[in-house]
Amino acid sequence: MRLAEGRRFATQFNGMIYSFISFARAGEATAEMASVTKPGKLAELDPKNLDRVITVENKLLGAVPWRGGTLGLELGLFSVKSVNLMSPILDYVTRVSEAGGISFVGKIKPFLPLITEGLDLIAGQTQNVAIEVALDADLTLVQSEYIAIVACKRGQIAPADVTLDPADRQLLVKGKPLKDGYCVLSLRATPEKADYGEIPELASAYTNFRDEMKSGKRKNAEEAKQALRVAIYTSPDLIESDKDRLVALNEKEFNRIFTGGPIGGHDVAPPPETLYGLKLYGSW
Repeated sequence: MRLAEGRRFATQFNGMIYSFISFARAGEATAEMASVTKPGKLAELDPKNLDRVITVENKLLGAVPWRGGTLGLELGLFSVKSVNLMSPILDYVTRVSEAGGISFVGKIKPFLPLITEGLDLIAGQTQNVAIEVALDADLTLVQSEYIAIVACKRGQIAPADVTLDPADRQLLVKGKPLKDGYCVLSLRATPEKADYGEIPELASAYTNFRDEMKSGKRKNAEEAKQALRVAIYTSPDLIESDKDRLVALNEKEFNRIFTGGPIGGHDVAPPPETLYGLKLYGSW
C-alpha cells in the first residue's frame, strides 16, 4: 500500500484496514468473515514522512474450500487520528478481530457484531477518521490474481499501464512509481490448507482418538475413530480429497497401533500428539 503525501491530519495517526468477505459454503449458509487490523507499520505515523510505500503482509482470510459462485469483498484503508477517544476504540476492535481468528468461520461468527459495530463507531467520527481508498464488489474468481484499488479519478490511469514491482510490490505506471494512494490485495489459489490441524472440531476429535489408542482399549478407540471420521467428513473447512486422505491416514494409524504390538514397545511408536503428525501433505 501507499499513503498519499497530502494529509488531512496535522498530528500523528494510525492506519487501519477493514475487510468484510462473504462466500458460499457447502451445506451451510453463506459464510461471513470480518476483520479490523492496525498493522504495526501503520501505527503512530508522522504525517511529514508518508511519501513512501508500506509493505504489509496481513492475511485477511486463510485458505478455505472454494465452492464457486460469488466472493463478496469490502476492503477499506483508513487514516485514524491518534486522539484520546479514537485510539482505545481502535485498539479494542483490533483485539476483538484478532481473537476471532481468520481461518475458521465458526470461530469468527460470535465476534462479527462486535467488529462491524466497532467499525461503524470508528467511521462515524468524521473529524478524526478519513477513508483513503475502498472497494465494495462481488467477484467471480477463476485464478489467483492481484487486485489494486487506487485513490485517483476514473480514467486517470490506464489499467494496461499498471504493473507490480516484484522487489517491493509497489505499483508502477509505465515503469515509474505511482504517486496516488493505493492498496494491493492478493487472492491466491492453493491445493493445501496448512492449518488443517487447528480446525477446532477436528483437533478435539483427534485428541480423543489419540487418547483412546494410547489406552489400548480397541473398542473405545474404534468408537473414537468413527467420531473423528464423522467430524472430518462433515467439516466445511476441508476439500473432499483432503477428507478422504485424512480418514485413510487415521485408519492406517489405528491399524498400526492395534496390530503391531503394545504401545511403548520396541516395534510400535505411540500415535502422533496432534493431527499434524499424520502429515496430510507429505513430509512437512
